[in-house]
Amino acid sequence: MLGTLIGILCAVTGAAAYGAAGVLQHHSAHQAPQRGALRPRLLLDLIRLRAFRAGVVFAIGGFALQVVALRFAPLALVQPLLVTGTLFYIAFAYAMRRQRPDARLMLGALVAIVGLTGFLLLASPSEASAGKPAEPMGNSAVVPLGIVLVGLVAACLVAATVVRSDQRAMPLAIATAICYGVTAGLVRELSSTADLSQPGLVLSRWQLYGVALIGVAGFLLNQNAFQSGLIGALASAVITVGDPIVAVAFGATWLGEDIAGGPLVTTLQATMILLVAGGVLLLARRSQQVAPEFRAEPAPAGVASQGC
Repeated sequence: MLGTLIGILCAVTGAAAYGAAGVLQHHSAHQAPQRGALRPRLLLDLIRLRAFRAGVVFAIGGFALQVVALRFAPLALVQPLLVTGTLFYIAFAYAMRRQRPDARLMLGALVAIVGLTGFLLLASPSEASAGKPAEPMGNSAVVPLGIVLVGLVAACLVAATVVRSDQRAMPLAIATAICYGVTAGLVRELSSTADLSQPGLVLSRWQLYGVALIGVAGFLLNQNAFQSGLIGALASAVITVGDPIVAVAFGATWLGEDIAGGPLVTTLQATMILLVAGGVLLLARRSQQVAPEFRAEPAPAGVASQGC
């Protein structure tokens, strides 16, 4: 009981840390020069900003708390708590302006979170079926995986170039979620199939380099999404809910994990996905309505935005 309570507290605190990291990174992205998608130069611009470095510290702290939370509480409990980071993001973004959080933004985030939580609980991804271990696809499937990944991200980037500037955050955030979800899946495969105590063996696995490449690409796209949105709540929500959904899909198609099925369960899963979509659309609509309030970007209290 005490262990579960510790896990809950760590998960909620970790979500708050992720929310704070997102606000600081969003602020920094708007202080840095505009760069094209996937331009490494953007990282060099951002790392010079104190707010960005503080955001990285918060993100690392959130990850550490997530690890501790999973040590004391089950994933089914920790994951829904972690995705409340979007609610913290909205609360912190408005607190910077000494304003009350917008109720419709909070509602949209909450609806998306409820939908995601329901989907994850219904999907119940597992590594075994009828006592048989999951069998990841072999190396022969690496090229098809790469083609699908590049194709999906490229489609999002093309969409970002044809929509209005105030709508670019959505496709960029979707591309980010795809990269983050695939990265999480590759980390899971690497940790379950390679002996991490043997560095030489780990260095010989292609998954390690896939994690490095796709993870960095996802981080760059994340900053591009933040640069494209005046509020950042939409990008934060899309990434937060999209990441685990992509990870579940990756686990089912690549790692051979089982997803709960059946007519009723599948219908309920589809309903939860529609709920996620409804929450995201509400966020998108409301973000455009309140965007004029965020034209003047305030500096985070106690954190200088520029300089080393």
